[in-house]
Amino acid sequence: MIKLENLHKIYQLDKNTSLHALKGVSLNIKKGEIFGVIGLSGAGKSTLIRLINMLETPSSGKVIIDGEDITSYSEANLRKVRQSIGMIFQQFNLLSSATVFDNVAFPLKIAGFKKDEIKKRVLELLSLVGLDDKANVYPAQLSGGQKQRVGIARALATNPKILLCDEATSALDPKTTSSILKLLCSLRDRLGLTIVIITHQLEVIKECCDRVAVIDGGVISEMGDTIEVFASPQKDLTKHLVATVVRRDLDDLLSYTKLYSEYKENSRAWFLLTFLGDRANDPVIVDVAIKTNAKISIMAGQINHIQNQPLGFLVIAVDGSKDAIDTALKELTDRVYKVELLGYEVE
Repeated sequence: MIKLENLHKIYQLDKNTSLHALKGVSLNIKKGEIFGVIGLSGAGKSTLIRLINMLETPSSGKVIIDGEDITSYSEANLRKVRQSIGMIFQQFNLLSSATVFDNVAFPLKIAGFKKDEIKKRVLELLSLVGLDDKANVYPAQLSGGQKQRVGIARALATNPKILLCDEATSALDPKTTSSILKLLCSLRDRLGLTIVIITHQLEVIKECCDRVAVIDGGVISEMGDTIEVFASPQKDLTKHLVATVVRRDLDDLLSYTKLYSEYKENSRAWFLLTFLGDRANDPVIVDVAIKTNAKISIMAGQINHIQNQPLGFLVIAVDGSKDAIDTALKELTDRVYKVELLGYEVE
């Protein structure tokens, strides 16, 4: 659906200074998925999303939409492509002097739709985003969430196949953010949209994105299914971002527990277990304790939900001989998504 090939973007700031905002970015976004791009400020997120609809021209590389390389399109052809790509923004960008109806109607008027067609389409869209009763009010009379719903309706006016969201929930409170994300998921399912979400909020990725790419210093540092990235982050930045949402108590727990890297007589092993999907509900600890006669203590635990899939973390301590601990480790490894030895505690 959307394919980015080796994209570079260099801004010439002045005669002697340039900024290499994107450095060889390649992505393949599937039709009908919600794809998230997350990174810190200045990482290149907004540049990336503006290249998808060619609001920015890449310095090199290709932007391919539905098999067509649009990087070489004329401005007239790009205007046609952009009618199939809707976009919503952090600051809503509504016309303050126009009613909700006229805000949503604006792109239809530009596209040359007839008056009766515009009326029908606008009322359909307002119903779709839950604003049936707001057609004749002005943006100043709306809450932030309602303004963003108007922005979404306007972005959908020309019946696009792709919806780009540039920090679309950054100005909203958590409850309103959740409602907007649920709306986006619903629209994806009802309309068959492909949605790209640029954000610095990991909670947004956690709630609605099928896959995620982490951008760092203009390059994609990590990419994969959202639940996999949350369960097993590989890069330091990803680990830092994930730690703001999951495993919040682990550092505090380990800060007052002295663990050693080598086994000593009468020590016990500490493990971090990661449970994923349906297996998060399995009675693993009880089963392993019975099968191995190991003494297993639960030290800490947490269950998160990534797109309604359970992702659990459990810190346990296993008492016994080295052989008994190794046997328990083998059983645990066979039963859970990931087992990490944290160290050995000497009593």
